[in-house]
Amino acid sequence: MPKKLTSQLRPTVFVSQDYKYICDTCNSLKGGIKRKTIDWVGIKRGLYPGTMFDSDELQGLRLLAYWDAKKSQDWRLDFHRNEGLEIGFVESGSTEFSTDTKSQKYVSIKREHVAVTKPWQEHAIGSPVLKACKMYFAIIDFGVRKPNQQWKWPSWILLSEEDKKDFANYMQKSDKAVFKSTPELRSAFSRIGKILASKGRLDISKIALLLNVIVFELLDVFRNDSTDYSKSSPTENVVRCFLEQLPNYCNEPWTVDLMAEDCGLKPTRFSYYCRALTNLSPIEFLNNVRLKRAKEMIEDSECDKNLLEIALDCGFSSNQYFSTIFHKKYGKPPSYFFAKRQ
Repeated sequence: MPKKLTSQLRPTVFVSQDYKYICDTCNSLKGGIKRKTIDWVGIKRGLYPGTMFDSDELQGLRLLAYWDAKKSQDWRLDFHRNEGLEIGFVESGSTEFSTDTKSQKYVSIKREHVAVTKPWQEHAIGSPVLKACKMYFAIIDFGVRKPNQQWKWPSWILLSEEDKKDFANYMQKSDKAVFKSTPELRSAFSRIGKILASKGRLDISKIALLLNVIVFELLDVFRNDSTDYSKSSPTENVVRCFLEQLPNYCNEPWTVDLMAEDCGLKPTRFSYYCRALTNLSPIEFLNNVRLKRAKEMIEDSECDKNLLEIALDCGFSSNQYFSTIFHKKYGKPPSYFFAKRQ
């Protein structure tokens, strides 16, 4: 019977904001706030910086805030995820933004754009550092951690059932994260900023109204997107997310059953999507990921581990098996690459 992985080891999901090692803790941002190199104003629930929002109203709202960086910072927000749908809007200035964890290509976002990232979508802001800009953030938790899960809509969001279905369907199928903003959306964020910056009582009714405007505007933006997602599958996106994150967890004792379980699929269905995406079986893909990581460690002159320790760290239980498939893939045994770095 294979050992069952705990939820803390699963790459595609996180259970709550309390799992600091998975969802964003904003440590670099908190450092900038502490050093007073950036102004930060907002309300929050959970790990984010800001004033704790203790009201029972606006359930699902995890963060509503903005930063105002008068000059370029000495930090950035590296690739991370949030426990809700994050909507980001740059009111003035510009900054670099990316959801491309592989090639780490960035695009410049400014007033003409709005960035929307899903809980399963890693993203980074700033390259190499955060530029001078004023940027707003709204994070709303819809109770989803994977593309194929059912959305749970907060009662204060006033979309019709059909609109909710369309909104969720687009988010499930699309990997796109940067869109053109609209005048109404820009105005809504600006008005939210004035409410957050005011010293008086927080106007929850007005915040709810403005957040609804933002959601309505986003739905229109999504509907006007000409990209054809008709063949895209939320289940395929779940598997894609898992495979993209697997290098960070390849040392765990994965089996096909455990990989499939993590994606909420049957092993045969998981294997089908894995082969469709990679042209490899799950175990072949896993071995490739492990071998790539092992080769990187072997060639790293600062790595003080021996070959057996490297094999174990990369998820291989047998040094002999590791050496055999390493030699087959790279044409030389691991000892050859290990000796070259000496």
